[in-house]
Amino acid sequence: MALESDGSATFNVEGGSFTDSRSNATAEGLGLLSRESNVPRIYQAAQSYRGVARELLGRKDPDAVPRDVMQRVVSTQQERFYGCLSLPGNLIFFLLFSIAVILHEDITNTYMIESGLRTHLSDGADDMNDRAGIWEWLESSILPRLFAQTDYLGQPYQNKTEWSRVLTYNQIVGPVIIEQQRSKKAWCNDGDGVTGDMYCYSQRTRSSAAFGSQDILPIASPTPNEYAGGNSTVDQRRAYWDSAFQVQTQSSRRLARTMRPEFDIMLPRPQREDNYVIAIYPNTPLALIHDHLQYVKAKEWLDAKSKLVNIRALLINAEVGRPRLQMFSFHIAFSRGGGLFTYVRMNTIFLKSFANVASIVVDILFATHLFGILLMELYRLGRAVGRREARRHLKKGWTILQALTIIGGVAVIVGYCWEFMLRDDVRTAYESVAAHQVQDMPADTNNDGLALIEKADNMNEYMGNFRIVTGLYCLLCMVRFFTSFSAQPRLAVVTTTLEVSAFDIVHFLVVLAPTWLAYALAGCFIFGRRMEEFATLDASIGYCFKLMIEGEYDWPYYAEENYFTTMFWMWTFMVLLNVIMLNLVLAIILDVYGSIRRETGKSETAWLTLWRMLLQLYRRRVWVRSTNLLEALPEMPDEIKEDDLLARFPKMCKEQMHILMEACYFQVSMDDLAAADGQRAMKMALSCKMAIDQVTDTVKALHDGTDETGGPDHPGSGWVKKLADEMAEQNHLMMKLQSKLMLVEKQWQIILDKKAEDALENTADE
Repeated sequence: MALESDGSATFNVEGGSFTDSRSNATAEGLGLLSRESNVPRIYQAAQSYRGVARELLGRKDPDAVPRDVMQRVVSTQQERFYGCLSLPGNLIFFLLFSIAVILHEDITNTYMIESGLRTHLSDGADDMNDRAGIWEWLESSILPRLFAQTDYLGQPYQNKTEWSRVLTYNQIVGPVIIEQQRSKKAWCNDGDGVTGDMYCYSQRTRSSAAFGSQDILPIASPTPNEYAGGNSTVDQRRAYWDSAFQVQTQSSRRLARTMRPEFDIMLPRPQREDNYVIAIYPNTPLALIHDHLQYVKAKEWLDAKSKLVNIRALLINAEVGRPRLQMFSFHIAFSRGGGLFTYVRMNTIFLKSFANVASIVVDILFATHLFGILLMELYRLGRAVGRREARRHLKKGWTILQALTIIGGVAVIVGYCWEFMLRDDVRTAYESVAAHQVQDMPADTNNDGLALIEKADNMNEYMGNFRIVTGLYCLLCMVRFFTSFSAQPRLAVVTTTLEVSAFDIVHFLVVLAPTWLAYALAGCFIFGRRMEEFATLDASIGYCFKLMIEGEYDWPYYAEENYFTTMFWMWTFMVLLNVIMLNLVLAIILDVYGSIRRETGKSETAWLTLWRMLLQLYRRRVWVRSTNLLEALPEMPDEIKEDDLLARFPKMCKEQMHILMEACYFQVSMDDLAAADGQRAMKMALSCKMAIDQVTDTVKALHDGTDETGGPDHPGSGWVKKLADEMAEQNHLMMKLQSKLMLVEKQWQIILDKKAEDALENTADE
């Protein structure tokens, strides 16, 4: 084969020749290889792969292993031992944290209570469409359920302490709050444009002005038997009922989102102030509650300016687990497009910090374990500072993970301490309200329960944010498991697959994101007018992800309008995203998994690693430490046998010797398999080709009588003088060796003669 100047290659074959015209790209590649700046790197790579080839060809003794292989094996075993040893510690730390949170939150019992209250108290809310529907639901559904004053047979309770029980075991504590926020009335678009002569009630505005009908309506006069703790006057009751039409400045309520989170930007936003409050106390007779509600309804408490209505109630439950307060919140948002959006939320506040002694013990163990991790990391940091490797130590992934673990654990502990303080405030307020409730104070002059509700709201808001912290910290503990899994070869296959495939998946997401966004936008345009799932862009994006993962959809629901457009959108979405794109992700992961699995070969299983760890701990007195092996290996031969190890470490047990040599043999086989890989074999072949070309150039120089070889990038090396020096040195060594062999032969002959004389003397004596 001859390489022409135009980049073409001519092949000489038997019977003729033919020319292959290379492409411009090939010519550019050859030009790149011929640059002077790249030649040293090419030769360096060739030397490396030539060394690998020489090692494979020069390996003679199958029972010996190369020293560098044993060094790698010992280092790997050391990292594997300590990595797998950290797995039980991570597992214990994770279990301690999980058990501590479970004992504090009491998730199962909380769900049992909240689910029943949520269903019972929100029953009938779906039938509300306007202000009249709200009044009807209040009068006929929720208030009779909250202020039950008869048993299931319809017989009235004789003792007020049995009033206001919900689902038998949950009793109202403090007042039930019905509050609203209002908008201002103004000319639309500031009086300009085609709608300038219309009034609008912008949800972005807040009204704090007094309102309501100016008519003086009759109210029920107080009777002596209404409350055992005192009496009130008509003027006090009228002032109490009329307070619903004035802003309650002491309110600091922060409302929850309404309906779907995607509609929050278009519905009225919650505010801390400007709340108009109706407070109904649980010791109020049901007939008086009905009169109170009719009074505010007649005075138009709900009108066109109303934008938010929030119903809040606190219920005490002491039957299930720890005593707890259940905060029931029901939100009604008025859409300026017409209609209502509702949202119900339940929150639990425990009145006791710990369920039992076990909860205290688990918390102490978790804090102790976290403190141990802190001391260990400080010790490692101190050693790194002593070696002047502090910066390198701080940049390690494990160090960063440990720092996040410590910071997150401290945040969790501090968070629970702050929660205990808030709980003490709520418990103090609850005890005060419960005492007044037993005294049966008149509702017309009782303002004690409002402070309890505000403190409960503040604690619920804090606990909602704190639950996010605990959830994220749980995921952080999961990452610690992955670091331990990477120490075991079979488990590391999974973690390495995720790590390696992450880069390809990120690039794949770059392609997926615009496709996904385009379909979400198209779905919003096509279906958004009549389907809540596509009514906003973020809702459309989320629902498209659901369709892509599940691959299920309700065809009649989608095809109610624009049949053929829906068919095109849905079918192309399913084929492109669900069938092709989603399977491409699986193909990327499986391809990486297959290649990594082949590289690991028949590595040891997890239970074999566990058995060897237990064996090492059991034989720890005679087990040679990895650090001692690593220190001794540089002084040992290039190829090490079992006898070499026993000579250096006579007390090494057979089990360790077997495990070490077996691992070395396995590593040698894996190196040979990797060297036999097509790509590496080609590189080694090319490096050998370069070596043969150098020999050819040398032979040609000998034939031509030239004493210098090499091109412009490789100056001559005076090979004749070097060759003569090497031959002289070798000749001198051979002469010395020959003289020593002759001396040994003479000595051996003398020994033989001496033995023969002794044998003759022994024969003569006999």
